[in-house]
Amino acid sequence: MSPLDAWVSIPRKLRRAVSGLPARQLALRGGSEGWTVRQYAHHLVEANLVASTIIVAAVGKPGCRFDWSWLYPDEGWMKRMGYDAAPLEPALGLFEALCGHVARVVRNAPGAMSRRVRLQGTAARPLRRTVRQILEEECEHARHHLRDISKVLRTARSGPRR
Repeated sequence: MSPLDAWVSIPRKLRRAVSGLPARQLALRGGSEGWTVRQYAHHLVEANLVASTIIVAAVGKPGCRFDWSWLYPDEGWMKRMGYDAAPLEPALGLFEALCGHVARVVRNAPGAMSRRVRLQGTAARPLRRTVRQILEEECEHARHHLRDISKVLRTARSGPRR
């Protein structure tokens, strides 16, 4: 599967992971960050919103600098964003539409997968990334947090260990 196709499949996988979960299960905590299932879901939507913006910047103005040093999704960020209570449906709908839109942009722009952007964040020097690399990194990021969600739910179903 191409990195673009894999990326476009993330919203469907996230929707499947959280579909039909009652509020009490969305509030379960655990995984690598200790977040709730709801927070992991919002985090994935947010991460891909940012990645989409970076991709659009790379396609529209190859080689540009994108400053994402403002982004630090820790527990405080989650609280300020209200991700512990925000409904998931609007976020999931946005995620699906956004991935579909950006995929069409990338598919219609010749050479888009190899266009570059310079990411200014916490590193001293900007990181250079192609659209392909951004997509691959976001796919891995999503796999990681989808496993977190699965682990949180699996742990809750199996009950506390003795």
